[in-house]
Amino acid sequence: MSPPSTFVDETDLHALVDGELDPDHRRRVEDHLLLHPGDAALVEDWRRQNAALRAAFEPIALETPPLSLRTAATRAAAQSQGPIETGATHWGRPSGTPRPRRIEDLRVRQRRQAALISALLLVSGLALAGLAAFVFAGGRSEAPRAPAPTAFSQGYVSRAGLTYATYTVDAHPVEFDATRRDELADRLKTRVGFSRIPDLSAQDLRLLGGRIVPGVSGPAGFLIYERADGGRVGLYFERAVFAAAPPAPRGGFGVTAIEWRAADFAFVLVGPLPPDAMQAAAERAAALVTTPTP
Repeated sequence: MSPPSTFVDETDLHALVDGELDPDHRRRVEDHLLLHPGDAALVEDWRRQNAALRAAFEPIALETPPLSLRTAATRAAAQSQGPIETGATHWGRPSGTPRPRRIEDLRVRQRRQAALISALLLVSGLALAGLAAFVFAGGRSEAPRAPAPTAFSQGYVSRAGLTYATYTVDAHPVEFDATRRDELADRLKTRVGFSRIPDLSAQDLRLLGGRIVPGVSGPAGFLIYERADGGRVGLYFERAVFAAAPPAPRGGFGVTAIEWRAADFAFVLVGPLPPDAMQAAAERAAALVTTPTP
């Protein structure tokens, strides 16, 4: 990989999505995204496309192919003059070739590939957007005791819902797992400005880890917790720039989103637990993030 420069182009954005950047280079690209909302939206779209492709094809990839196909693949591999690239989607970059540095070349490659997979991305994107809109713009339920949720139109609940749908289905949903809790806290403090990680073990929620994600107006934190049965709950937070709204809990398809405000931050707890369990977890998290540090 070429050494990082001060210029960030679409090659760097693809490398960020593919997880191919070293920490310093990744931090530089993420700082670039904070100043360029258009590029940040493009990166988020690519991540959602990758998630949609995995959701569409992972079951097929896990199937055992017929013996005839395995035999043909073995024969083709033996006759091949180079390695066969597998794994992550590289959007048209052949294995073993250097990354092109010209944006025009990248755009030509993207247009060619878009012509081949546009139908799949259209269907997957509409399905994902429809699911998120239905879940997080669903009917009202009984108002929780505390904390108070916010209105959908303000953006924090919708952003938390998209983040939840994008990352919690991933086999590796976090950048820092629970064994690297101190590193995660430092990262959250530096990029988001808030580093408390609530312990929700009393609600049978084990911390998997967390990551930095694009927020409504800046970088946001996203922590992922998991129950013994595999159900995952996400805690999204970023510095609040909108005024708090009247209580308006969101739910649908068995998923509930609850928002509250504390220490000038907006927090949203999203998950598939029963309403009472979600309410208890939200109250516990709210109490922990507002407790003064010893």
